[in-house]
Amino acid sequence: MIKRAAQLTALAAALLAAGVTLKIVGERRTRAAALATAREHASKGDAAELRLAGDVLDAAIARDQQSPVAEAERAVLRAHLWLEFGERRDLAEAAIAEAPADAEPTRLAQAILAFGDADREGAAAILAELDASQDPLVRTEATWLAGQLAISNHPDDDDELERALAAVDAALGESAANAALRRVRARLLLQLDRPTEALGELERARELARAHLGLAADEALFNALLGREAAGVASVADQLLEVGEALPLRDRHNTLLARAVVHVRAGELDEGLTRLEEAREGIPRWDRLAVRLAIDTALEAGAADAADAWLDGADLPADEIAIDRAWMTYVRGDVMTALEQLAKLPQEQPRVAYVQALALVEQRRFAEAEPWIRRVDELLPGRIEIEVARARVELRTGDKTVALRKLQALAEEEPYSPRAWTGLGEALLLQDGEVDLRKAKQALERAVEREPLPAEAMLLLAEIADRRRARDPAGMTAAEQLLQRAVETAPTLPRYRERQVQLWADTGQERRAFAAATELVEVPGVTADTLVRYVDLAAALGERDVDAEAVLERARALGAAPNAIARARARMLLVGSDKDDVVEAQRSLAAIVQQDPVDIDARVLLAETYVRQFDRKAAELVVRRGFPPTPDAQQGRLFFAWASIEARMGKPKVAAPRARSAFVRLLDENRPAPELLVAGELAARLWVRQDNERIAMTITDQLTERLPWSAEAWTIRAKTELGVGEAAAARTSADRAIALDPDSARAHEIRGHCLLRFGQKDKARAAYERAVELAKGTRAEKDYRENLRRL
Repeated sequence: MIKRAAQLTALAAALLAAGVTLKIVGERRTRAAALATAREHASKGDAAELRLAGDVLDAAIARDQQSPVAEAERAVLRAHLWLEFGERRDLAEAAIAEAPADAEPTRLAQAILAFGDADREGAAAILAELDASQDPLVRTEATWLAGQLAISNHPDDDDELERALAAVDAALGESAANAALRRVRARLLLQLDRPTEALGELERARELARAHLGLAADEALFNALLGREAAGVASVADQLLEVGEALPLRDRHNTLLARAVVHVRAGELDEGLTRLEEAREGIPRWDRLAVRLAIDTALEAGAADAADAWLDGADLPADEIAIDRAWMTYVRGDVMTALEQLAKLPQEQPRVAYVQALALVEQRRFAEAEPWIRRVDELLPGRIEIEVARARVELRTGDKTVALRKLQALAEEEPYSPRAWTGLGEALLLQDGEVDLRKAKQALERAVEREPLPAEAMLLLAEIADRRRARDPAGMTAAEQLLQRAVETAPTLPRYRERQVQLWADTGQERRAFAAATELVEVPGVTADTLVRYVDLAAALGERDVDAEAVLERARALGAAPNAIARARARMLLVGSDKDDVVEAQRSLAAIVQQDPVDIDARVLLAETYVRQFDRKAAELVVRRGFPPTPDAQQGRLFFAWASIEARMGKPKVAAPRARSAFVRLLDENRPAPELLVAGELAARLWVRQDNERIAMTITDQLTERLPWSAEAWTIRAKTELGVGEAAAARTSADRAIALDPDSARAHEIRGHCLLRFGQKDKARAAYERAVELAKGTRAEKDYRENLRRL
């Protein structure tokens, strides 16, 4: 239907132009008749009729040589044709230059060009000069331009918009079929939040001008803006875009914008952003409705750069641009900076509340987000992203079951809404009772496929992969890869790097975790848990130069648990051998254990303070007193501490079975890799000393089966194999460790021992030298140099 209308329009325009020109030239019609004919065409207000009106005036001017009235009217019509339809600004400028400068139509043409150049004050000043004009053409064109000015100057002032609407209604009383007036009337109604009336006005205009394709483009644009009739918008837009040059340039770009909106809301982001970029070339920056829709669409698609391009030169209020900048910052993942930007903006602005609500939920400040969500409901009702945010808040602060039902419905009804699938995956993981990991994983995988910045979904998928680490060691590798993708997706949000630190710390990659934590310590938004973990890692690695007190004070201010802070401080005190530090740590830990007898970490550390004071009996007593209050399923660390003390007391026959029991319990408890490594090494070493290679090898087999990605696990296995005389197997294990971590000094040392067993002295020397190089500055360097000396 649209294509047929375009064909008829083109044919009629060609025939009419030819006929009019022949009449003027052939019949030598009077100047007045030519002007009347031009005005008759202009009064219809569509592109074809405006072109014809200009052609009529061209012919009349060519015939009469001098025709100031025709020249002035041609100027205003050519200016109108450029502003509304985007056609030939050069013709408009030439027509204005040839017309008498002081004629009312010429002045109005200048006002139209000034408006198009974003000189709204200049345009308004000229309109004020023409307020008393008696020329019907000038009055009609001035009313049309005044409507455009009202929308640009006073988009939120209902009184000004109503005055402009009343003026348009009065003008339509004289020129009811004028499509340009009806288009601006529809825009005014839309700006007044009367969308049904606006669409009705377009429908009436189409009845009066069936061949006016711009009205169909407006209808598609309005429905796209209102989020209505997505299939209809797509169909109309596709048909309009097929008609080629029959669709005026400005209307073509509005149609591209409408199609882009539907693509984005259907999750077709690449297609949508391509259309959006095509539209940007032709939509003027003074068209606030179109520019606002384009920016919002780009941001909904997670395309901050595209939004930035639309903002360049946009004729929007400063506050509105600042809100867009904050939204762009949020979309880029820098939630903290976005919240800082929003705090400086007028808080009564609806879009400030909108972005604030989303940013607070993204930062997991659910209680703070709730009032902002309520405010958005009042000011911008029906936003799907806010519905998702509300359900995520409900999940954390209210009824989990209700939240799950809401998120299931939202994911099904709005499958491409940002965070809908992430929220559903979250809800499935947080339900009480048995968690359906399969369904949660499916939801989160859809989030990764469909959301523009699915960092949170990647993190949750990493946690699912990490949950199966005990059954499937490949889960750790998958978790590590997913977390890296999350960090790359949202590099400015510390949450994902914090989770990386936690994973690396739990999997025995303490040095890597400490380096990453060091970068996070001063980052705004870092959590108290990460600050405490940073100090714990420093203690584990013997990094005494860190300002632990300052970091822990910040952790306290951020709400860290007092006992966690006390344990971290005690660990740092135990890094050295200062007796006063040991006593201070002992005093602090004893208070924790007395307050909470089930605090296993504090109890184990307290026992260590007694060992440091050579009071192993007291250390053993502290550990044994921890068994009665501690559930059986959590006693692995106590058994390991007890075995360690017994080993130091010279009781290997008692310590060996207890160490094995501790290791098995820690495996069952799925404890972090650092605990499994030290427990496995102790147990294997004790059984090697008991000449029970079968049990020793069983322990190291279990260790590498659980931690196949750990170079340290393979190093322990290699050392054990070497200890029981399996030099070939030890060399294989050492090679495996070096492949996983080429900078493992222990692995190179053990490889050197293996090579020496096979008589390969030169290769052994190279391995020892590499071990010395890697251990430079550490306590182990002296031992590795001794290996070289013995060669």
